[in-house]
Amino acid sequence: DTGTDEHRVGFAGLGRGELEAHTERAGVPNPPRLMLLVCLRPADDGGEVLLADGHDVLASLCSEGRDAAVVLSKPRTAYFGAGAGHPSQVFTVHAEGRVSVRLRQDGLARWSPIVHPYLPLVRRAIAGCQRRLRLEPGQGYVLDNQRWLHARAGFSGNRLCLRALGDPLVPMQEGFTPDSIGVSLPRTNDVV
Repeated sequence: DTGTDEHRVGFAGLGRGELEAHTERAGVPNPPRLMLLVCLRPADDGGEVLLADGHDVLASLCSEGRDAAVVLSKPRTAYFGAGAGHPSQVFTVHAEGRVSVRLRQDGLARWSPIVHPYLPLVRRAIAGCQRRLRLEPGQGYVLDNQRWLHARAGFSGNRLCLRALGDPLVPMQEGFTPDSIGVSLPRTNDVV
């Protein structure tokens, strides 16, 4: 908690409040593929990490019907970032059928009117898939930023974590295989 940034749009991660599920740097054309977070000092109370697998979120949405998943994979139905942000969609379907996820839910996310009715479903699907982790000093995780959404519970105390973003040294396939969702999504024809 920097004490000064929590109420600035796009800087909630530097405060002590709840941080909604998101992928890193959704507002740039090519977000970093990997994120590392390591805890140096846990919060006195709260501050747990909340992780949701994009595969499970998509499967949850599809279990309620195909409409939400289809609309959320339509190109340019979301705009993430400030003026120089990036038009995108929540789910990008690549040519080989693999799917990647891109999301932010703060004041730097703008939505097409066709998406608005599905936002509560997305939030409910994410909440239903989240895994809660309390990190102790020296513990951390690495995640695939095209697959995993991460969030944080609000906290009190002097929580201190280090975050690093980057790309793999060896090639990784885009996103994930939606093998268990039972729904065929339209190809996005857009690069993440």
